[in-house]
Order: sequence, then structure tokens, then C-alpha cells
Amino acid sequence: MRRIVVMFAVVVLSITATYAQCRAVFMGDSIFDSWDSIKHGGHPEFFTENNFLNRGKSGQVTAQMVERFERDVIANRPEYVIICGGTNDIAQNKGYVSNRQIMGNIKTMTRMAERKGIRVVLCTILPAAKYRWRPEIAPVAPIRDMNRRIARFAKPRKRGFIDFYTPLAAADGSLPQTLSSDGVHPNSHCYDIMEKIVLQALE
Repeated sequence: MRRIVVMFAVVVLSITATYAQCRAVFMGDSIFDSWDSIKHGGHPEFFTENNFLNRGKSGQVTAQMVERFERDVIANRPEYVIICGGTNDIAQNKGYVSNRQIMGNIKTMTRMAERKGIRVVLCTILPAAKYRWRPEIAPVAPIRDMNRRIARFAKPRKRGFIDFYTPLAAADGSLPQTLSSDGVHPNSHCYDIMEKIVLQALE
């Protein structure tokens, strides 16, 4: 009898480990990629202390995020996936992509996660008034439009929603110098603010 109880406990622990490997996977581009890098102003302890897994990839567009979603998110079986992408699409890193197509990629990732029982948290794109690597592009209006689309998609199904844009944006739609050295990527202080927002959203 004792042996049966022990075997049962081992099975339960195995199932728990399989289905709760980490609390949340952060899926995104360089905004997330730099978050656990001290070199780029990030805070690796935010991830280790909260059982979070960072799967941000610098420079990526949402189509590339879709391509790796299975191995980087679903294979890790998190409780949550936090999705933040789209600014590189607007910057045309891989050519022109409409906001409708960007939203389509975000919807695809959302549905892939939900089919596996992973809770989805959608994030607004961070503010940016200019991309240093693509100075001819004016991103303020497309970012605001994308954020409205993301909010509309999140709310009817009561999906998780994190609004990074509102507390970080200046009146002109830029990311202020106090929060970023290049107007696109967060500095350490900016990540402090973002971390509080994330933890509140996951309470």
C-alpha cells in the first residue's frame, strides 16, 4: 500500500512538472530580449525570482514569432504567455506589413496558446516617435492604431491585457529620454515600471 502511495505521488509530481514548468513565458522582440540583460539595462532577477522565462528575440517581426511559438512557448507549458510584438513590423524590418496582418499574427499566437490551455496576456506596443534604423518611418499613428486593435481583441474574451503604452508615452507618442536612450528600447528605470505593471496583471 505504501509503495502504491509513493508511486501515485511520483505520478502527480511528474504531471505537475510537465504542465507547470514556468509561470510565464515572455514572447516578443528586443523589448523583451533586453529585459534580462544587465548590459542593456535589464533585470535578470525579475525572471529568476518569479519563475518567468524570457523568449524575446531582437529584431523579430510577429511572423517570426509565430514560427517559433510552438518550441519557445507551448513546449515550455507555462501558465501564462505574455505577448508583445509589432514594433518591428511597423519599422518594416522584413518589408511592409499592414496592421491587419500584424494583428492576424497576434491572433494566431493567441489561439495556439489557448488550444493548449495556456492563459494569454496581450501587451500594447511601447511608444516610439522614430526608429533610428528606419528614420523615414513615422510610427506614432500605426502604434496607436495597433494598440486599439490589441485592446479590442483582448477584452471580449476576457484575455489578459497589459497597457504599457499609456504610462510610458509622452504626449507626442514618443518614449521619453528618461525611459530610453534611443526612443525605442527601455532603460533600467523603464523596466522597473514595466515589472510592476506585469506583476499587478498576474495577481
